[in-house]
Amino acid sequence: MSSLLLKVREHLKSRDKLSLLKEDGNKAADVVEAKFISFQSKGSSESDDRNSLDELTEFELEGQKVPLRAIIQCWLHRDSSAADYLADCQAKQLINISFLQRTDLLNWLSGQSESSQYVDVAVDAEDRVSGSELKKDSRLENPPDGEEQVSNGHGAAVQTDPELLKILSHEKPLLDHNTSLRGNKLINYGYLIKDAELKLVQSIKASLKFKKSTQSGHGQVQKPHGSSRPIARKDPIILIPSAASSVFTMANIKQFLENSQYIYPRELPGSHSDLVTVEKSLDRLSKPVRFLIVNNTRMFTKPEYWDRVVAVFTMGHTWQFNNYQWNTPAELFQHCKGYYFHFAGDAVPRHVQQWNVQRVELDKSKRFRDVEVARFFWSSIERELLTRGYR
Repeated sequence: MSSLLLKVREHLKSRDKLSLLKEDGNKAADVVEAKFISFQSKGSSESDDRNSLDELTEFELEGQKVPLRAIIQCWLHRDSSAADYLADCQAKQLINISFLQRTDLLNWLSGQSESSQYVDVAVDAEDRVSGSELKKDSRLENPPDGEEQVSNGHGAAVQTDPELLKILSHEKPLLDHNTSLRGNKLINYGYLIKDAELKLVQSIKASLKFKKSTQSGHGQVQKPHGSSRPIARKDPIILIPSAASSVFTMANIKQFLENSQYIYPRELPGSHSDLVTVEKSLDRLSKPVRFLIVNNTRMFTKPEYWDRVVAVFTMGHTWQFNNYQWNTPAELFQHCKGYYFHFAGDAVPRHVQQWNVQRVELDKSKRFRDVEVARFFWSSIERELLTRGYR
């Protein structure tokens, strides 16, 4: 077996000792610090297999191969809850494998299943043979004179008996549960499970906690004073890329959103802050709204922060979403309003054209047009806030 994942799977199935190693060969404290992984087979006094954690594997997400480091992180958290696993991936800035994909991968690595729909490996012919071959019926090997043989679609021959042919005409191929449930097109519903765990469950807990705190001694819920007034909402959040090559960075985003003026990031001193605030008065809202602009999700310590994200700026690279609650464009832009800012004349990548994002064009030299672009953006955000209940 020359496949990297097949070798790793054999070690994990055999319960071989796993060690994380630094570049100098010393043991590492965790998977982030480590450079290599080694396995020590049972009965052996030293490690007999060593692989780089940065090597790409046959496990694919969104058509891209995932490095071994993410696979080992998933294996080390095989007994952790989805929330604990997600929190650790975000803290270590590692690829987060969604619940369904993670379950499928762990079942395959542990040997509970013989295949994974996300692992593309070539299986040797001898691996496909389940054991002893089926013995052929002597009548099929040597049919009586005058009777021909036809294939029944299962590798054996059957006689051209009219009654048998009639039965076979009604035969239907067996389908596995994945094909039956998913149909011909593979659709990943893992984001629904993640939503339930990170949003619905937390919301239910918060609701129960509130009811418990407001319940009177007679079991009646007391109405809070001034409940007829609009509910105070927390500051909405706008996420932008952390790359210095992005159209908008922490250095120039405030100038554009507050003053409707675009300045190239290289013409401004670099910002060392991960957060800036922008206050904006919108026509259909009763008072100015303060927005939090962030370029990473390290401060998202509670699921409720994702409820406050009203816009995500993207530069078209999927790695930007690795540590997001929804880490694929298909999931992310179902929940958050997406924007792809680009300069006039620049080609928009084909994959971005397929994303559910608003493409916004900036002029490379005519700065007077920035006002129109900014007005368009704020009008879109205003509609989004009204949809979310801001007044």
